Amino acid sequence: MMRALATLLLLLPLVALGQAPTYTYVEGGVSIVDPPGRFGSSDTGVQLRGSYALDELLFIRGGIQSNSFSARTGPPGDRSRVSVDRDLFHLGLGLRTPTEQDLDLYGALDLLHDAGDADDTGFRIEGGVRAGLPPDWDVAAGLRVARVDSHTNAQVFGNAFYEFVRSE
Repeated sequence: MMRALATLLLLLPLVALGQAPTYTYVEGGVSIVDPPGRFGSSDTGVQLRGSYALDELLFIRGGIQSNSFSARTGPPGDRSRVSVDRDLFHLGLGLRTPTEQDLDLYGALDLLHDAGDADDTGFRIEGGVRAGLPPDWDVAAGLRVARVDSHTNAQVFGNAFYEFVRSE
């Protein structure tokens, strides 16, 4: 993860050559999760997310992330594994702050719903930077803190988006 963030930070000087990042998009991808110990080993799942710019500063966003974890149950020495499904839905509102470069600072607040493991509702706060790089790339890095199912998780993240289809 730190290598990905370092790579993104090294690319930030290219922002001067880029375009403003977009906040109207739909994306899909693979979700590689190293879950809390109660879920057992890591898992690869799928995710679908989207965002829509309401105006130059506000955007709404939402999505789903679906994973199936292998969790251990039973007393030590007599443990078995069970599959735990976790479908996490989110819907939120964000605010972007453009800077003099084609680099945005942004923040978002999301409502979360875990429809698998606990069937519980929570929230996530996210903040970071986004930049547009030529040709048709957006990069982002930041920090997320989520609270759902009476557990708090913090995440440092880095993303790269390529525009396959024009949104105009």
